[in-house]
Amino acid sequence: MTRTIFASFTIAVCVVASASAQNSDLYKSLKEKFPDDPAVFVTREETVTLQLKEDSLLVFSDVSEDILHLKEQSEVYSSGRVYGSHFNQVKDIKAKTLVWDRSRYKEMNVSDFKKNSDRDAGVFYDDSYYYSFNYPSVSNGNRTQLQYRSTLKDVKFLPGFIFSTYLPQGKTAYVIKTSPQVDLFYEVLNDAAGLIKFRKYDKGGFRYYEWTATNLPARRSEDSSPSVRYYAPHLVTYVKSYETKKGKVNVLGNLDDLYHWYYSFVKDLNADTSPELVAVVEKIKAQSKTEKDVVRGVFYWVQDNIQYIAFEEGMRGLIPHHANYVCDKRYGDCKDMANLIVNMLHLAGVKAYHTWIGTRDLPYKYTQVPTPLVDNHMIATYVAADGQYYFLDATSDHTPFGLPSSMIQGKEALVGIDKDHYEVKVVPEIAKEKNLTSDSVSIKLDGNQIVGTGKSALQGYAKVFGGYELDRAEKDDVRRYVTRLVGKGSNKFYLDDYSVTNQNDRERPTRVGYKFRIGDYFQKISDELYINLNLNKDYYNAFINVALRQTPKENDYKYEKLEFCELAIPADYEVEYLPPNAKLDGDLVGFEARYEKQPGKILFTKTFYINYLLLQPAQFERWNEAIKTLSEAYKESIILKKKL
Repeated sequence: MTRTIFASFTIAVCVVASASAQNSDLYKSLKEKFPDDPAVFVTREETVTLQLKEDSLLVFSDVSEDILHLKEQSEVYSSGRVYGSHFNQVKDIKAKTLVWDRSRYKEMNVSDFKKNSDRDAGVFYDDSYYYSFNYPSVSNGNRTQLQYRSTLKDVKFLPGFIFSTYLPQGKTAYVIKTSPQVDLFYEVLNDAAGLIKFRKYDKGGFRYYEWTATNLPARRSEDSSPSVRYYAPHLVTYVKSYETKKGKVNVLGNLDDLYHWYYSFVKDLNADTSPELVAVVEKIKAQSKTEKDVVRGVFYWVQDNIQYIAFEEGMRGLIPHHANYVCDKRYGDCKDMANLIVNMLHLAGVKAYHTWIGTRDLPYKYTQVPTPLVDNHMIATYVAADGQYYFLDATSDHTPFGLPSSMIQGKEALVGIDKDHYEVKVVPEIAKEKNLTSDSVSIKLDGNQIVGTGKSALQGYAKVFGGYELDRAEKDDVRRYVTRLVGKGSNKFYLDDYSVTNQNDRERPTRVGYKFRIGDYFQKISDELYINLNLNKDYYNAFINVALRQTPKENDYKYEKLEFCELAIPADYEVEYLPPNAKLDGDLVGFEARYEKQPGKILFTKTFYINYLLLQPAQFERWNEAIKTLSEAYKESIILKKKL
């Protein structure tokens, strides 16, 4: 008996000692690999099961996470959230903290899970939700663990998997477990280094697709980065079809399948039309001379009269409201506004088409990923008699007719012609010359400051983005924007007065007139004055740290700025030095600066442009070379010398 107790005690001691050693080794290993990180995923795993049951496909995923905390400052990760929605139901949530105490772990379970509505500031209503909870005793050396199951209502919404996350990961695994009858498409993107390993095997009547990775670093947050799917290693997957006893069932085998599913959402809309909507269309027709005038009138009417409100609830996230309903309520989301435009143009006898499109947040193309992953937006399309396509996005209030919203530039649009026909068209990227900001100032020296008057004009996307800033209820907000827009010289710039015209006229440039002064801007040394006429030094020394930056840089739109400055030469001074003219015709950024002496004044003209939407890491060195040339030119000053 004594021997048995002693043997049991010995085994228990060995088990505790083994657990202690394992924890110590794990902590040391991960601390050495990720010394600067507050915590690390020991494991991050998800297994998606696609199981054929009778004639349908059941889809659910089991998620588990195990985080080891490496610093006392990791309390920021003491709160957790698990997200769900109408299409993705969450259940069986289990969470706990493993508290390291006297060479072993003690479990502290989470018992309080609160369900919350996940309201985004830009969405009036959606059906997404999350369960929130707090892990107890989160501190250095402890571990927090989470498990839950989510059930997907429709296999078309398989989300794929992003391998990188906000913490580094010791081991990452994503597994799809399917019935053999399922034809699955899969592709890993953004993994040039081959970090993700793949294997495929059969076991227990199922087919397994397994992607794993080890020691993945944390995803770094960097300014102006695009959506993570542009650069992070991630998996895109979807079910093409599956076999049942009744035959083959197509899911998303190709773009035809996706389009026919989408078309089913709009084919029965707008069967009847309200007298109010007919009256609106007739009035627009009466005021129009050409078909294009009708389209412009309808587009502007929807922009001016329908309030954009994002609304997502179940299939309402995919199916537009009837045009009569939207016209009556005077609000709607992107689908509602697009459908209203299509219906109004049809009433006017003009062909128009429902169009599905992804914003620039999504890097995919319909021709590559024919799934709901590819789009998140809807617009209308009009094709003129000359073959020109007009992409009508009324959610962008200040966008003029003929200009697509900036967030869909360069994206593929799925244009629905009829039940069996569609087109994929690429929305053009708008040339920099179309998005022009011009600024003209006359300045003179007054004591130790510069005083002047100026005029600015905004066109294209410069006007659109400016329109949102100028469309503010508070005058102080408008003044702050105008100060940012026309501010120049230094932080001693002061806006004395300003006026704004044409901000609500989409067809004409917004114009800003202003008066200003800049204190202590020029230098006086002996009998010489040094004045830098580069009052705006856009991107001065804006070098990219090539050694550190990992992600691309995104720009809202390409643009050009034209600046003109007239300096009145003081009567008792003359020109001693004019800088040489300078020019750089870069493919990403460029400028031209010209100086000219005229009786009693100096004229300075500068053109500056940015010519990219997405700046890739391979272009960073070329960018830096251009910025070096630009910054050197910015340093040049004119010299005025006192007359003898």
